[in-house]
Amino acid sequence: MDQTLLYLSIASIVVTVVTVVLLVVVLRHLGRHRREIAALRAATEGSGARAGAGAAGDGTPAGAARADGVAEADADPHDASPADSIHRVAVVLNPSKFQDAEMFRTRVREVVEKLGDAEVAFYETTVEDPGRGQTRRALQEGADLVVAAGGDGTVRLVSSVLAGTETRMAIIPAGTGNLLARNLDIPLEDPTAAITAALSGKDRRIDVGWLRSGGSVSEAAASAEQIFLVIAGFGADAEMIGHTDDTLKKRLGWIAYVVGGVRTILGRSVDVMLDFPDGTRHAHKARTVLLGNVGRLPGGFVLMPDATADNGRLEIVVAGWKGAAGFSQVLTEVVTPKLVPKGRFAERTRLSTMNRYQATEVRVATTKAQPVQLDGDTDAEATHLIARIDPGVLRLRVPAGTERDQP
Repeated sequence: MDQTLLYLSIASIVVTVVTVVLLVVVLRHLGRHRREIAALRAATEGSGARAGAGAAGDGTPAGAARADGVAEADADPHDASPADSIHRVAVVLNPSKFQDAEMFRTRVREVVEKLGDAEVAFYETTVEDPGRGQTRRALQEGADLVVAAGGDGTVRLVSSVLAGTETRMAIIPAGTGNLLARNLDIPLEDPTAAITAALSGKDRRIDVGWLRSGGSVSEAAASAEQIFLVIAGFGADAEMIGHTDDTLKKRLGWIAYVVGGVRTILGRSVDVMLDFPDGTRHAHKARTVLLGNVGRLPGGFVLMPDATADNGRLEIVVAGWKGAAGFSQVLTEVVTPKLVPKGRFAERTRLSTMNRYQATEVRVATTKAQPVQLDGDTDAEATHLIARIDPGVLRLRVPAGTERDQP
């Protein structure tokens, strides 16, 4: 039996390495093709918008009605919000995410001028203030649409100010993962399409998560809540983010996380306890605990099938594994769940566990401090997490014609 497990471990390691290498190659090619298609689509939509504006004859900018071509009569009046109802657009811009920030500003101004007569103001983030202060200033100066132009970190900080207000938010994704934008079908790698969706799309009220952390129950309960929109957690996922090189992220995009994740494959699981509002308690051996608001990852992989941005619940994933062979089993369960072996032999050779829960709140405790992350931003190590969902408090602009997230 020991020899069987050894052979399976070796085979699993080989398969995992080959799979990762092939995945990197294929997805880099796909990324290039997506950029080419996006450029072609932007050029086509630009010429179509000019033609539509001449034919409309009622003064309504082309594209401002419905981006998906559906007739105005079919639009949901509760979701619809035309560009002419937006009078001041504030763009909170992370300049480090754009090769030419001035060209980006010009493109945004051009789109806003075509779709309405709103004023545009830009607020650049800094290392000292990566988004919150700029958003507060934008609100003070009368913005009725605040656009986060940057990565998931910028989006998170802007939303921390806007959550619970009636001010609308939009995203121009320019980061490594862009996970919230991916889950809500906001155009990637195409700022023109993203700002067009913000102005001509619809409002969607989404949930946000709040996390407290600390070295004890009392310390966590007394700590300030921090917002997350995608996934928070502690353990191996936070280690992976901490090990990912920033230069590599700029060169490879989100695939750099795969490289950073290699160092987290090995490591010991820790005892973890989960407490839920209904009084139930679950104990596990785990390498990572993930708290998800949405569940779709780059590459089309779905980590949390039941996590959607407006269902009023968190999806909690608790995963543990032994060595590279165990990690390959977890990877298989995420990437190709149909290939997960079943039956008595599978149970006897199982080197990993994955448990899922859904809840409005959860408390997580472990005896050994673990690194913490929120939407890709690392935080101090902690032994206790307290997380809750805040339903429908963020008014986000999404492309018209998109349905609820279907991972």
